[in-house]
Parts: sequence; structure tokens; C-alpha cells
Amino acid sequence: MTTAARSAHSAVAGIAAAGVASSLYLGWTVDTELPDGAGFSGGFSAGWEHVLNQPAYFTFTSAVLVLLTSAVLAVRPQIRSAVFHALRLAAVAQMVITGVVFNLLLRDDAVLTGVRLFNDTVMHQLLPVVVPVVWLAFGPRGRITGSVVAGSVVLPLVWLAVTLLRGPGLDWYPYVILDVPGMGYSGTGVYIVSILAGYVLLACLLWGLDRLLTPGRRRR
Repeated sequence: MTTAARSAHSAVAGIAAAGVASSLYLGWTVDTELPDGAGFSGGFSAGWEHVLNQPAYFTFTSAVLVLLTSAVLAVRPQIRSAVFHALRLAAVAQMVITGVVFNLLLRDDAVLTGVRLFNDTVMHQLLPVVVPVVWLAFGPRGRITGSVVAGSVVLPLVWLAVTLLRGPGLDWYPYVILDVPGMGYSGTGVYIVSILAGYVLLACLLWGLDRLLTPGRRRR
């Protein structure tokens, strides 16, 4: 892997670290806010309670994956572990899904300033573009297989299962599209199935692109 690739992965790790840090800061300083018309009424107070709940947000979890996998590639570019590359594929796919879902389904007309504006810009606009661009430009190539694609799906499924299992006890859900009390499982199921299908299609697309861009495999 070239110096440029190492530098690109390091830069992405730095951007993700800034986004993660700003999310933790907001967790420390801001209470959770209920969406308009939400069917749930729970939430978390600013401080450790909200900080420790940050992994409940798909955006935060995706950014942490980007941070960790990009940092590893900057140091160990030739890593071959199938588990690592499943995590890497999940990081790329989840970050793209984050950008698409948030900007199409969750963005409202609230005016953001300060740390909130910085966090929104990094997590929902910058990373969803930079992460796939760096993946396309620098890879690494030839590491995605069918088992890697299948392994990558485990992470969003685990996140979803934990979210739905803890939701009733907390009377809280991280996103309005998962508002089970308000929309029921049939209503949220439409979003869940659509987003999961989109994730699988995206992961398969990245697999196909990886094969096309891998030297020596283009004609196979």
C-alpha cells in the first residue's frame, strides 16, 4: 500500500475520530430529544447516561467502525483477516447507508449551530462521501468474498436486534423510523426490510466492484 493510501486512511480515521468525539461531547451536554409525534416518551439525561447510550445510534456505531478499521489499515495495510475485512465492509456500507437514510428520511428543518452543526456535517455529510471514495481509490483490493459479505451483515442485524429488544423496556428508540409504539411492527418493518435490503445490495455491489478493480481478477 502506498504512502498516499496510508495517508488517506489516516485522514479518514482522523475525521471519524472528530465525529465520534463530538457525539460524545453532545451526549455529555445535551439530553435526548423526542421527535414530534413520537409514540415513545423515554430518553436519557445529559452526562454519563447519554454518553454510554451513544452506540444506540447507528451513525455513531458506523463512525466507530470507520475509525477503527481506517486506523488499522493506516498501520497494517496488508492485513488479511476475513473478520477484519467483514468489519471493514460493514464500516463502508453502514456509513453510506447512514448518509442516505438520514438525509432522505430523518433530516428536518432544524437550524444547527456550533458542535451540533459540526457533528451533523462530519457524520451525515462528510463521512458518507469520503469513506466510499477512499475505499474506491485505495482499497485494499481482493479481500471481499461471499463469507465477508455475509459476515458484514451480522453487525447491522445485531444493532437492530438490540435496539428493538431494549426499546420497550426503555420506552425509547433512536430514530423515528423505528418508532414501534407509534407505527407498530408493521409500520417500522417496511423501513427495516427496505434498509436491510439496501445494505445487502450495497455490500454485494462493493463486492462486485472489488472484483473488477482487483488486478488479475478482472477477466475471471
